[in-house]
Amino acid sequence: MIEVDRCYCCQSSAFEFLFEQTADDPYLHLIGKAEGPSASKWMVCRGCGFVSQTPQLGPGDMDGLYRDYRLNEFRGETPDAYFDRISSYPPEESENFKKVEWLNKAGAVGAADGGKILDIGCGGGLLLHSFLRRHPDWIAHGVEPTPNFAELAGRRLKSDVRSCSYEAGLFGHQFDLISMVQVLEHVADPVEFLRQAKSDLSADGYLYVEVPDVHDFCDLAPTHDRFMAPHLWYFSEQSLGHLCRRAGLAPVRFDREFTVRNRNNLQALCRHADTKVEPAWDTNHWQDVKSLFELNEHAGAS
Repeated sequence: MIEVDRCYCCQSSAFEFLFEQTADDPYLHLIGKAEGPSASKWMVCRGCGFVSQTPQLGPGDMDGLYRDYRLNEFRGETPDAYFDRISSYPPEESENFKKVEWLNKAGAVGAADGGKILDIGCGGGLLLHSFLRRHPDWIAHGVEPTPNFAELAGRRLKSDVRSCSYEAGLFGHQFDLISMVQVLEHVADPVEFLRQAKSDLSADGYLYVEVPDVHDFCDLAPTHDRFMAPHLWYFSEQSLGHLCRRAGLAPVRFDREFTVRNRNNLQALCRHADTKVEPAWDTNHWQDVKSLFELNEHAGAS
């Protein structure tokens, strides 16, 4: 486990404590890092407002976690029953349907005669399934490190899904749309990860990023599994925007989504940036983030 002593975003060493989570973390059990309840801290940087968990899993631990993550679990179902159940949700209950609608309205699906989409961290392929139902002339690709999820996605979509960690150039061509949904919070170096994705993006393509939003601090109890070991970071529009710009991407649209599962997500649509933009930190932003947790009726339970 790695202690965080400097902010990933701005390199400040000045942090404000948010809360401590003491929980029986199943992810730490999976990789043999805990046998009972464990404690982790969430902190907000006083320089830029970026939120970090400490201590964090190291690279080797992360690789082992995602290789074995839900390796034998499809929520008590067979893989195909899992796929069929989620893909049959009505539109008002389907988060994947809503994401595809958001992409359509944002103008991210502009190729009239189809295009190529890559979903990084595609899981069982449910987002790609929803996308292809709406856009059957597109060609889908996926990357998923957990083998049985990758097998399910490739088989049900009849698409090229690789069971590995993502790296640029994996498929040998560029994409008109790249999505990474609930991925960046798991990545030790988010800027480099975004740069890799940018190099796989066509000149006129779009990158869709979805991450947990700091408004979760207002709505979720400190014991919620969203605050467990796999999530290294939490994002606000300011911090996600800075990371994207540092990676050479220009955010063209931000939205906040409150899901049917009562979670807050931040959605960003990006394109290639014409010029490099140096970050201008709002040094009071950390106070806005901290206030979200102070508003939470569960704050005293930590």
